[in-house]
Amino acid sequence: MPLMITYYNLKDGVSEKEFVKKTKELFDSAKTAGLGSPKFYRHHWIGANRRLYQMHIEFKDLGAWDKFLAIVEKDEKLTRLADEIRELMDFKTHYDETLREITL
Repeated sequence: MPLMITYYNLKDGVSEKEFVKKTKELFDSAKTAGLGSPKFYRHHWIGANRRLYQMHIEFKDLGAWDKFLAIVEKDEKLTRLADEIRELMDFKTHYDETLREITL
């Protein structure tokens, strides 16, 4: 299964609790077949390019992510919630990567 990993920091003054609550609400409201629940990880300031948080999302195929985004775009409440979540993130330190396991 592919895995999308998002690395990011929150903007100054944003609480971790607020971010997790809004993200959970978004993913619970836009459930999509083939898309797993996000898992959050917090780092403890090690390394030169410090990103405090990671979010991992597993999906069966890349189409599951597209379906999720389509659901969010069609619903005004979910679109507004996704925008609110993006406003909490510091995009100067943000990047995504998608991994696919290679079976040996």
